[in-house]
Amino acid sequence: MDKATKTQFSIGLFVLGFAMIAVQDLKRLDTINLGFTWPFAIMFYLGLIFMAVGYYLK
Repeated sequence: MDKATKTQFSIGLFVLGFAMIAVQDLKRLDTINLGFTWPFAIMFYLGLIFMAVGYYLK
């Protein structure tokens, strides 16, 4: 994997992980109906893992 692709993959994983954590946090707001019922604990931990992998690959 060349450096540009590795950097793009790293940024992508980090942003995806951050988004998963942010969406998981929005479930506390009753005025926002996300329209799906994902297991939010799994989303949170997958988000953390994606952020860690994205940071590691930078």
